[in-house]
Amino acid sequence: MKKQIILILFLAFCAAANAATQGAAARAAFAQGRKAADAADKLKYFDKAVTLNPSYSAAYQYRGDIYKDQGKLANALSDYTQAVKYSPKDPFKYYSRALVYSAQRRYASAAEDLTAAIELKSNFFDFYLERGRAYLALEKFDLAVKDLEKYSSSKKTKDAAFDLDLGRAYLGVFNNEKADKEFDRFITLEPQNPEGYFYKGRILYGAGNYDAAAAYFSKAINRDPSYGPAYRVRAASFKEIKDYPAAAADYTKLIELTPDYTFYNRRGLVYEDMEDYVSAAQDFEKSIELNPKWAVAYNNLGYANLKLKNWDAAKNNFETALQISPDMSLPYVNLAGYYWLYKKDKKNALNNLDLALKRSYKDIDGLYEEGKKGWMFKNLNNTPQFRALIYK
Repeated sequence: MKKQIILILFLAFCAAANAATQGAAARAAFAQGRKAADAADKLKYFDKAVTLNPSYSAAYQYRGDIYKDQGKLANALSDYTQAVKYSPKDPFKYYSRALVYSAQRRYASAAEDLTAAIELKSNFFDFYLERGRAYLALEKFDLAVKDLEKYSSSKKTKDAAFDLDLGRAYLGVFNNEKADKEFDRFITLEPQNPEGYFYKGRILYGAGNYDAAAAYFSKAINRDPSYGPAYRVRAASFKEIKDYPAAAADYTKLIELTPDYTFYNRRGLVYEDMEDYVSAAQDFEKSIELNPKWAVAYNNLGYANLKLKNWDAAKNNFETALQISPDMSLPYVNLAGYYWLYKKDKKNALNNLDLALKRSYKDIDGLYEEGKKGWMFKNLNNTPQFRALIYK
């Protein structure tokens, strides 16, 4: 028994001695890694350090930094996670991992790590800055404002990017006056950057001042002719002021920059406003080609075909829209129009209109107006049956 105890103590002593030796070797490798000039050499030594000591938090941190600088975000994230695991009370380990999450657009995870960092060290204000930016990306604008204002109160100097972020956060909570001031500061610091002009235009667009909004979007485009967001909202501004050729031209430019199915659909709607239903139908067809599962484009194509009196094609378009999205109300309204315009089939027209109303179709007044849906129901919308259905 005494020999067994001695053996156990001896083995424990050997294990401790071996661990101490490995620990010393790991620290030596880590020190060499920090001194090395070349990234490949640094990685070699940090690899050795974590092999000798798998719980070496600092080695994971430094190796993660190298991976992050090299753009190897998955590797960096893995190492920072190990660093957090073995140093859970170090706020900067969470901070490092949060920055990688943000770079991967995993903003909820970034915000969670930054919250952990703040709980451990509440007076390090860069944590609030990055969490505010994560909240901004998540469109949690009230939380973004709170964090960015806290950062602002602690820093005497801020860069232009901060002014832009804070302005966007104010815009998200509809504090347009403060947002406008931040965008003005951004423009002063970066007068050739299109974003400041774009967001000032957004404020004006939201206020219904479409002419002034379009002027600011034009300033953004003058500084960067490939700045898509400015074309998109300028096109919407032109549509609001009924400058349809200008709106169509902007959507054409957007399509040249990014041939997205939504841009074809929007240009098609502008062509409808111009009563060019052939061009509208072609754009809706292109939208469907790019996204065959989008019910909105089938409905819009059907409406253009109604205008062109392509009756069978229109009916097929509306039915396809409803196969994809059975709860849409508008295809039922348009089907009602098809049955009345083409067939003079009062029963099916009213049945489809009833289905639209049961799906919460809202524009009741438009069913009587020539400039809206009323043109489809002429001589039907003045009948007792039609009025009874509406007022039921």
